[in-house]
Amino acid sequence: MIKQDYLIRMIQEIVSLIVNALLRKKKYRWSEWVEYDDLTRQILGFPSDQLLSMNTEELIDRYKGDPNEMGKAELAAMTMLKISDEMDDDDLLRKSKLRQDGLDLLRYVQKNSNSFSIQRVQLIDMLEANE
Repeated sequence: MIKQDYLIRMIQEIVSLIVNALLRKKKYRWSEWVEYDDLTRQILGFPSDQLLSMNTEELIDRYKGDPNEMGKAELAAMTMLKISDEMDDDDLLRKSKLRQDGLDLLRYVQKNSNSFSIQRVQLIDMLEANE
């Protein structure tokens, strides 16, 4: 139970950092990204670059039944959005797909989670306004 609570708090803290970075359009330095990627790998169970080849349904199915299903789905969504934000515009199709998948996953979490997050609502609103 303690491990579960710690994991939930860790996910919430990481998600909060990413939301703030996305809302403020802050770019991560390489060293910050490496540290973040290590934490993401530990929580999600795979490196964040695998998100480039995954879609929303795969991620939802992957965490079905997990006690931290919504937290992990939200972390995956935020990671997709942050990777998209950091990508160069020369890969516009991939960047756009990653952003859309991240937004769809966030909407799924918003609809199905039993927790409310004003940051999540603000981010969804901002992303929808820029569609």
